[in-house]
Amino acid sequence: MDSEKKALRKLPHYSREKYITAFILGFLTFILCVGPILFFEEGYFIYYGDYNLQQIPFYNLVNDAVRSGQFGWNWFTDLGTDLMTSYSFYLFGSPFFWLTVFLPRAWVSYSLPFLLAIKHGVASLTAYTYIRRFVKNKNAALIGAMLYSFSGFQLFNIFFNHFHDVTAFFPLMLIAMEENINNRRRGWFALVVGLMAAINYYFFAGQAVFLVLYFLVRVPAKDFNVTWKKFLLLLLEAVVGTGLAAFIILPSALGLLGNYRITEHNYGLNFVIYDDNTTIWRIIQTFFMPSDPPAYPILFDSDYGKWASIGGYFPLFGMVGVITYMRTMKKHWATRLTVLCIIFALIPFLNSLFQMANEYYYARWFYMPILIMAMMTARSLDQEDIDFMPAVKISAAMLVVFGIISVLPDKLSDGSYIWFTMTTHTTYFYINLAIAGFSLLITGYIFDAKKRGIRTGFPAVITTTLFCAGCLCSMIYFGAATPEDAKNYIAMSADYSDKVYENVSEDNFFRSDISDNLENYNMFWELPCIRTFQSVVSPSIMEFYDSIKVMRDVGSRPDISHYTIRGLLSVKYFYREETDEYNYQELQKKKDQSESSSDFNRKFYGNGAVTELNAAVYDITEYLPGFEYIETRDGYEIYENTLYVPMGFAYDTYMTQSTADSISKTDYEKLLMKSLLLEDSDVEKYHKMLTELTKDDIKPPTKEDYTEWCKEKQAVSCSSFSFDSHGFKAEITLDKPSLVFFSVPYSTGWSARVNNNDADIAKVSHGFMAVKCDKGTSSIVFRYQTPGFKAGTLISFISLFLLISYIALSRVTGDDTDRYPFRHSYDYESTCGVAGSLYYCSAPARKKKKKKTDDEPEETRKKWRIY
Repeated sequence: MDSEKKALRKLPHYSREKYITAFILGFLTFILCVGPILFFEEGYFIYYGDYNLQQIPFYNLVNDAVRSGQFGWNWFTDLGTDLMTSYSFYLFGSPFFWLTVFLPRAWVSYSLPFLLAIKHGVASLTAYTYIRRFVKNKNAALIGAMLYSFSGFQLFNIFFNHFHDVTAFFPLMLIAMEENINNRRRGWFALVVGLMAAINYYFFAGQAVFLVLYFLVRVPAKDFNVTWKKFLLLLLEAVVGTGLAAFIILPSALGLLGNYRITEHNYGLNFVIYDDNTTIWRIIQTFFMPSDPPAYPILFDSDYGKWASIGGYFPLFGMVGVITYMRTMKKHWATRLTVLCIIFALIPFLNSLFQMANEYYYARWFYMPILIMAMMTARSLDQEDIDFMPAVKISAAMLVVFGIISVLPDKLSDGSYIWFTMTTHTTYFYINLAIAGFSLLITGYIFDAKKRGIRTGFPAVITTTLFCAGCLCSMIYFGAATPEDAKNYIAMSADYSDKVYENVSEDNFFRSDISDNLENYNMFWELPCIRTFQSVVSPSIMEFYDSIKVMRDVGSRPDISHYTIRGLLSVKYFYREETDEYNYQELQKKKDQSESSSDFNRKFYGNGAVTELNAAVYDITEYLPGFEYIETRDGYEIYENTLYVPMGFAYDTYMTQSTADSISKTDYEKLLMKSLLLEDSDVEKYHKMLTELTKDDIKPPTKEDYTEWCKEKQAVSCSSFSFDSHGFKAEITLDKPSLVFFSVPYSTGWSARVNNNDADIAKVSHGFMAVKCDKGTSSIVFRYQTPGFKAGTLISFISLFLLISYIALSRVTGDDTDRYPFRHSYDYESTCGVAGSLYYCSAPARKKKKKKTDDEPEETRKKWRIY
C-alpha cells in the first residue's frame, strides 16, 4: 500500500491541462467580437443603459478618488456619500478595478472592454478547473467552461459589468470546498470566502445560501469524504473568511441601514406566487433560447423584472446536455441540486433568499446553478452510452411552443384581429429562434457522432466557441451604440470636462443639475450634481427625498417642478442638452403660447400633488425661479441660478414634525427654504434661539416667497467653504446665535467643532446637518470617518491572525489518514477510453515504456496508467 501511494505521488497531477487554453478562448472570444466596435468607436466600447450611465462614469470617478487619496466622503456622488460604502457593491472590492488604478489615467475608459475580456477569460479558467474535477475529457471540460463563461446570464449582464467580477471567481468557492473536504487543504476556503465577500457583499449573501445547498446535496455522495470534524473546520473557515472581509462588509452593512430597498419583504400570496404572470415563462424561455437583452423582454413583454438578470441559455447546446444528464443520472447529486434550484427559482420567497429575502425580483443568483449545469453538459458529452434524443425533442418542442406564442393573434378595439404582434422586436426574436433551432441540429450531430465513436473533441470545442461568439454578437450588437452615438456620448461626457462653465475646487463648492438623459455625466467633470443614477447612497438622501415625495429608488431625479430644492441644495448651474426641437431659442418663441406661471402653479400644485416636469422639453427659465440662460456650449445650454445660496446658511425659524405632517408635502418642501425641521428630541435644545413656525403661521408659499427667502439666506450664508474627503471647513458671521444648515447628508461618521470646541450635530430637515453658532464670526470644522471601518479592519486583522495560526497548526498536526490519494472522482465510463480511472486524464497518447523499479510495481503502473 505504501509503495502504491508513493507511486501515485510521482504521477503528474496537471499533465497537459488546458488552463491557458480556457483563459485564451474566453478572452479572445469576447475581444474579437467587440473588435469592430472598438475600431469604429476609436477604442471605446459604448453599449447602452446602465453600462454607459453607471459603469463607465463609476470607473472614472473612483479612479480619480483613489489616485488622489480621497477615500472618505465623496462629494461628486449625489448630495455626497461615503466612497467605499457606496461603491463596494459596484467595484471597490474588485481585483479587476484595482488593475485600472495602475494604468495611465487616460486609459481607464479604454480599458473596460479589455477588463470584460479578462473577466470572461478568468471565468472560463476557473469553470474549467471546477468542471475537470468531475469530467475526464479535457475537451468536454473546456466546452463546459465556455458555456459557463458565455451563458445567457453572462451575456445579459454585460449591461452590469461589475457582475462579471463575481462570476469570474465563483467557481473557486466550490473548488475550495471540495479541496477542503476531500484533500484536507486548509485555509484556501477561508481565503476564497474572504475574496468573494470583499468583491460584492450582495452576491456573497446569495453564495452563502447556495453553498449550504451544495454542501447538503454533496454530503450523501460517495466522492464527498465528509466527517463531523471536517464540517466544523469548514464552518470555521467560512466564519474566518467572512471576517477577513470585515473591513469592507461592516461599513457597507452600516451604510445600507435605512435603505428601504433592503427592508421590503414578500407577504401573503407573494410568498408563493409571482405578481407578474410572465415571470415563470421568461425563466423557462431563457434556458431554451438566447436571452433577451436587458430592459427589452422580447416575447413575454412586461415592466416587471426588466433588469432582473434572467438569463441561462448555453450557446449551441441549450438544455440538451442538462436534460440528458438529469434523465440518465436521476439520483446524482448534480441532478438533485438542479431540481432544488428550479424549485427555488419558481417560488418567490425561496428565490428571495438569495438576496436576503428582499421583495424585489431578481434572478442574479442563476450563475451558480448554471455552473453545475455546465458541468452536467460537459459530462453528458463525455459519458458513454447516453441517450440524447429525448432532450433534443424536448428542446425542439419548447422552441415550437415559443414560435407559436409569437404568432398568437391580438384583438383590437374594433373587434378585428392582428397577428405577429406578441414580440416587441420581431426580427431579433426570430433571429434568436433560428440560432436556437440551428444549434439543436449541430448538437444532435455532435452527440450522434459521439455515439458512433467518431472523435469530436477539438472540433466540438471550436464549434462551441463559434456559437458563443454568435450569441455574444447577437446580444451586444442589439444594444451597442452606433459610431455616431458613441462619438456624441464621449463628446458630451468624458471630453467635456475641460469645457464646463465653472469648475469646482476645494474652496469653491457648488452643485449643478443636468438633463435626465445625461445622468452621471457630471462624474467625468468632477462636478457635484443633484441628479444621480446610483443605487447605493447615504440613507439620509433616501430619507430626504421620501419626505418631499420624490421617488428615490435607483437614482435621485427631482424634476423641475421641485424648484425649491435647487436653492436648498446650493445648485448654481443647470446643464441642459441642446436639441433641434427643444432649445432655448425655440422655447422662447413658443413662450407666448405656453401657460403662465400662475397657470402652472394651479396645474402642478393646486391639489398638493406634483406632476413630473421634464427639463428636456420645458423652458427652464420659466419653471425654475432665478435661473437665467447664459450660453450654449458644445451641445449644452447652460443656465445660471441668480438665487444661488452658497453652502452653509443660517435659519431663524423652525417647524416641528407635527406641523410638517399637518400640511401638504408640496408646501412642506417649499417651506424648507424658510424654516428648518427639527426632530422632536432637538426642539427643547434649540427652541430658544429660533422662532417656531406653527400651522397657523403658514400660508401656501409662492415663487415670490421662494425668491425672498433665497435672498435672505444669501445674506446669512458662509463667507468661505472648503472641502475634501475628510470633511469640510466653513466660516460664517452672524448677528445673533443660530443654527447653521449644511445640505450634507447626515451620518454617524461626522463630528463637528465650532471655534475649536466640540459641537453637537443636529439632524434637520429629514437627513441634513446643522450646528449651533454664536453671534459673531464662527469657524466651523466637520470631520468624517467611515462608520465601521476601524472596527471592520480590526476584525479583518484578527481573522488573518487566526487563519495563519489555523494553517500553521494544521500543518503541524495534519496527516494523510483522511486524504484522498487522488484529486478528483470520475464515476462513469468516458469516451476517451480510460475505464475506471479516478484521476485526471489527458488525451490518449502513446507513452514510452519505463524501466521497472522496486518503488513502482507493475500492477500499480497498470492500475493508474495516465493517457
